Order: sequence, then structure tokens, then C-alpha cells
Amino acid sequence: MSGKSLNHRYIPGLDGIRALAVLAVIAYHFNFSWARGGFLGVDIFFVLSGYLITSTMLPLKGNQLTVSLKKFWIGRFRRLLPAAYVMIITSFVWAMLFHKELLHTLRGDALSSIFYSSNWWFIFHKLSYFDSFGSPSPLKNLWSLAIEEQFYVIWPLLLMIGLYVVKKQSKLAKIVFFGAICSALLMAILYQPGADPSRVYYGTDTRCFELLIGCWLALIWPMKRLSSQKLSTSHMKKLNAISFISFTIFLVSIMYVDEFQTFLYRGGMFLFCLNAAVLIACVCHPVSILGRILAWKPLCWIGSRSYSIYLWHYPVMVLGTPIHEIGNPSYWRIALQLVLIVTIAECSYRFIEMPIRKEGFWAYYRTYFVFNKKKWGSLTFSRKVSTVMVPLFLLVFFTGITGVVGEGQQSSKDSYPTAIKINGDEPTANPIKEPDKTTDNPSPSKEEEVADVPDIETPKPEENETNVVPEKEDAYQNILAIGDSVMIDIATSLHKVFPNITIDGKIGRQVSQAVKLAPNYASFNQSNNAIIIQLGTNGYFTNDQIDTLLAAFANADIYLVNTRVPRAWEGKVNASLHQKSEEHENITLIDWHAAALNHPEYFAPDGVHLEKKGVEVLTNLIQQSINK
Repeated sequence: MSGKSLNHRYIPGLDGIRALAVLAVIAYHFNFSWARGGFLGVDIFFVLSGYLITSTMLPLKGNQLTVSLKKFWIGRFRRLLPAAYVMIITSFVWAMLFHKELLHTLRGDALSSIFYSSNWWFIFHKLSYFDSFGSPSPLKNLWSLAIEEQFYVIWPLLLMIGLYVVKKQSKLAKIVFFGAICSALLMAILYQPGADPSRVYYGTDTRCFELLIGCWLALIWPMKRLSSQKLSTSHMKKLNAISFISFTIFLVSIMYVDEFQTFLYRGGMFLFCLNAAVLIACVCHPVSILGRILAWKPLCWIGSRSYSIYLWHYPVMVLGTPIHEIGNPSYWRIALQLVLIVTIAECSYRFIEMPIRKEGFWAYYRTYFVFNKKKWGSLTFSRKVSTVMVPLFLLVFFTGITGVVGEGQQSSKDSYPTAIKINGDEPTANPIKEPDKTTDNPSPSKEEEVADVPDIETPKPEENETNVVPEKEDAYQNILAIGDSVMIDIATSLHKVFPNITIDGKIGRQVSQAVKLAPNYASFNQSNNAIIIQLGTNGYFTNDQIDTLLAAFANADIYLVNTRVPRAWEGKVNASLHQKSEEHENITLIDWHAAALNHPEYFAPDGVHLEKKGVEVLTNLIQQSINK
């Protein structure tokens, strides 16, 4: 292969696209209602990365790459590793000092991030991109950089082999596009509606179609060959019209798409990336009006620093936001965090990324890190600070990562019973403890799903005829309560209030699992019985799933407890439950969200499980609703 330098032109409009993409991601993570699809900004980055990397390596003629593999990989390492490692070490040290409760999960996250394998780490440890109770990992956003780095290692080799074997770029483009289709099909096959989508969301195999679409675009729309002299006036008008249409689709998707839509994982994301490819193709062309608009200097400034902004926005948000504010943003806090994010990103760009990118690691080391005592007095203040602080940070980081420093108090769920069942008038509950887990595991294994439908001694309605609620003359003959970890919290309290109640709670339970559980309690589907359903803490559900669950108890009175959970799906879950209560006369909504919204003292440090006061308030809400 040739050792020539990279040969590509700078396109300011692409920095504008980067800026909009990173702003969309930040807005999504801040839980702004108008940016429900902001996570799609990552898709834009993937398509753009595939396009730019392939464009810089493709030859104008022949089948020999423009740059050597060694030079390419060194360039990528200079561009990506230093800034990422500084963020990882700094976030870890900050957590050691002020958030020790995070250390038991952050160690694995940090190590996997250092080796750019965090996406698979999160998959194997079942850490949801849209979940994880307590403070989320401040390094969770590095999953996308892991996919990109894996791509940077493998793709140049595949491109070199493809050009050698296939010869013609047009044929290679068809093969690459077919690979993208296969990846998108794998996402569609593995995705299960109503279940946590993190396996298909994090997987390199199920997300590489986005990068491959960018690679395909580079093969059929080479950046180096675009010229304004080759287009007629009519073609220029068509190109500009298409560019504004694709840009509108991009904006509408950011505003209205959300991560719970089945269509997104069964073709929707693929179509969005194709639209992104069209947008990039139009912006890259010299005649593009949209390209000139997106070249606006403030956008270009943000776009040129989009990597460092993306790196730092998530740890600043996570480590600087109280649990109870997650999902309900405080705008003054957001303003301060944005200022901090931009400031840190600028420092990273100016003092870490660009110097190392231009001069290399060794030259950077000699410039900023000097340990010669004789020269100490002549050093600038910044060099003295860096010389002292960097070794100190590294020392603290290694003592933490190796476990020398102890952890803080872990989340309340670490010793938490994972299941509880109270059958009718039994006086005590049966908490079942399982090995410690990192999260509430909203995506259980097949074995756990089977455990959700055990041989339950379900009481017959006639067995409890005498166990009535004294507060109400026409009290229900039997009461059934199905829920998740919040139901476990209130189980004992509920049993004291309603001695005839049957309770089935399981940590991490979702509506899809409750649907399978419902047939075990078919005897409760009678007009003189009450069904309490407390679900939605662990994720959203499809309309069909909630309808199926409600239909299983259509003859009974159903009480739906909505959710107060510091996560993005809270509003969507509560809107769905409210809609069901409006549609059916036998369904009553218990508004736990309104009662708990401004009371963080009701919750344990993880922001989800309940303290004693929260248990009392929720139990009273349920009692008042049933006794009306």
C-alpha cells in the first residue's frame, strides 16, 4: 500500500451536521421532551464516520489505498485515545472522591472503556442504555466509541481485501450495502417488542449497518470527485430540494421518534441512516445551499469540538445531577452543566486533542511533563500544574481500579429480595434472595422468565370469603396485587391493610412477563375481586401487551398504579396507564407519580426503591382508592 498522506477536502457543512448531532444527543440525555429521538444523533455520527474514513482511504484510481494501515491506525489513536483516557481517569477519580457508591460497577466500566469493548461489557452484564437504577454509569456513553474503534481496526483490512479481490468500486459498493442489510436484519430478528432493546442497541453486529451505509456512500459518491462543474442547473435544483427534504426528515425524527417504537428496530433505524447518507451526500457537494447554511461559524465551532463535547457531556450530567432530578430536569442546573461541558471540551480540544494530533505523543510529553528539578523554576504555571496533577491522578486512579480503596455504601438493592409472594391470609412474606446483580435486569434470561411462572398455590375465591376489608361494606372478596420491586417494598404494609390480599412481586418485572403470569391467577377474574397492577418501573411496554394483561382480568376491578421513576420512559408509561383508565370503566388510576414527584425523601438513594415514608404514602393511596 502507498504511504501517501491523506487526500481530502475540508467541508464545513459536515461540522454543522456534527454539531446538530451532538446537540441532539445532549438534549436527549437531558430528557427534553422535544428531543425524544435525540439518541439518533449517534446514528449520524456512525454514518459520517464510515463515509469520512472510507473517503480518506480510497484512491482516485486503481485499487491501492491512499494511506498505509500503520499511518491510519496511529492517526486514529492520536485522535481518539488521549481525550477519552483523560475523561475516563478524571471521571473515575471524581467518583472515588465523591461517589464511592458507584465504584463497584465503575471499575468494570472503566476497564472495558480503556480497551474499547464497553458495548459488549454492557451487553454481557445486561446494563441497559435506557435504564440502570441509581446514578447511571458516567462512562455509559463510551459504548458508541467502542463500536467506532472496533470498526477502525477491522474496516481498513476489509477495504484493502475488497479492493484487491473485487477490483471495481461499484461492485464492492453492492457487497458493502448487502452487509449493511444483513446487520439491519439481525437487529430486527433479535429485537423483542416490549423487552429491553440494549442487546441490539449496543451490539457491534447489529449497529455496524450504520457505519457500512457511510462506507457504501463513499464508494458511490466519492468526496474527491465532487465538482460544481458537472451539474446542470436542473440537477442543482434537485440536489438542493433533496437536501432540504432529508434535513427536514432528520429534524422530525429527532423530535418525534422514541426508543420504544418497534418500527425503529425493524427497519426504522436503517431508513434513518439511509436518509442521513442522502443528507451527507448533498451537504458534501459544492453547490449545496444547505451545506453553506450548516457552515455557520458557531455550528462549525461546536462540530469541530463535537468529540470532546460528546465525551464529557454524560459524566458531567451524571455526576452533577441528583437522582431525583433524572427525568425531571432543573433548568438552572442544566445551564451550569452546559457551561461546564463546553469549557472542558474546549480545554480538551485545545490542550489535548489538537497538540497530540499534530505533534504526536512523545512531543506532547516533552512539552507538558518535565521532571527535571533544575528546570522547575523556569516552567510556566500550566506545566507545573500538569507535572504535579497528572501523576497524582494516575496514582488515585490505579489505587481505585485495583480495589485498594474501599467502596462506599452500595445501592439499597444490593441486599434486596428479588421476589416476594404472599398468598391470601398468610401472615408473612417469602423473600427470595439471589446473587448480587448490577442492575434490576429488565431483560431477564429464559430461566428467569420460567421462574416468573412457578407452581403457585393460588387461593380459590371461596377460600377467602370471610376475609373482607372492614372499612367498606361491599369490600372485595379477594384482592390480587402484581408488581415489580416497588411492590416488594410495600408488600408487608399492604398485607396488614388487606389481610385477604395475594401479592406477587418480582424485581425487574415488566408487563411482558406479567402477561405470562396472569393465567396463574385466572380465578381472580371475577366481578367481586380487585386487581392491583403496579408495573412500568423497569421500562415501557407495547399497547398490545398492556391490553392483553388487562383483558386477563376484564371482569374484575383493576387499579393501575402509575410510576415515579427517574427515567425517560416515565411520562410515556404514565400516559399509557392514564389512557387505559379512561377507556375502561372497571379501571381506576392510582396517581403515585403526582404524590411522589416532589418528595425525594420517599425514595432510597437509588431513586426507585422506597423508604418507610414512601411505603406509607403509597399504601395509603392504594387503600383510599380501593375503599372509595
